[in-house]
Amino acid sequence: LVLFSGGVDSTLLAALTHQALPAGEPIDLATCCFAAGTSPDRLAALDALDELARWAPSREWRLIEVNATLEGMAPHRARLLQLLYPATTVMDLNIGTALWAAASGEGVLRAPSSASAASQQQRPPGWAGRPYRSRARVVMLGHGADEQCGGYGRHRTTFRNHGWGAVAEEMAAETARLWHRNLGRDDRIVADRGREARHPFLAEPVIAALLDLPLPMLADLRLSPGTGDKIVLREGLRQLGLPRAASRVKRAIQFGTRIGKQANCRDFGSNRAANLANAGSVRLSALPSRPLTQVPTKGRG
Repeated sequence: LVLFSGGVDSTLLAALTHQALPAGEPIDLATCCFAAGTSPDRLAALDALDELARWAPSREWRLIEVNATLEGMAPHRARLLQLLYPATTVMDLNIGTALWAAASGEGVLRAPSSASAASQQQRPPGWAGRPYRSRARVVMLGHGADEQCGGYGRHRTTFRNHGWGAVAEEMAAETARLWHRNLGRDDRIVADRGREARHPFLAEPVIAALLDLPLPMLADLRLSPGTGDKIVLREGLRQLGLPRAASRVKRAIQFGTRIGKQANCRDFGSNRAANLANAGSVRLSALPSRPLTQVPTKGRG
């Protein structure tokens, strides 16, 4: 099972999984959405699914559309807070909730529009559109790609204000604290779904290879988003024959799934108010008291 946003990291993992698995094995891709199927990650996942199917038409690609809502997640809040602890910010809860939903691997199957005749024949009638839960025991995650390859917007800010040396120091510091800041939190979230998280970008040979590269081969932040960040990963996708995925601009999971905007409207009244409050870093204990099942007003801020 690949947690699949359709972005650079997850599409590269899906492609490499294809190269590693026997030809007859299906590959499950889980795409999570908190916006009734219209979130940026869902749209990107559909496009990437089509590109993967054209690139490897004999593979059975199973895109699992995990459609979640704030109301549906509310009964699980106490459990999620236990799993997240000691991570206790709004951002931690948004990321953890989206990850927990995606790691369920449970949703509706979507077939690629460009599926080959051979792969179509492998599927029973009514395959697409039916409920499905992945039986995979391993989940592939893209952790470490942004930290090691300059994928975050803050890397651009650092480069603009302080230059190459400061970016190198920031990337090294982020990679060094990744185990403490992200991995424990996310491993607990995935394990709660009965699956084991795997992090290919954090394999020791991958880390060593990236450390051997000069920084401008990893990220040239003089170039635009979608071009200058994660250069080596984007080039890998291009060389494999997946140029659309190679040019996709990064979105963090809380933004790409739209859980961040939905939760901001619920907890702060509007997305604009949340941004002014720097919502991501706000402690959950400091949130105003609002019903957890309150539905945000459509179109607000």
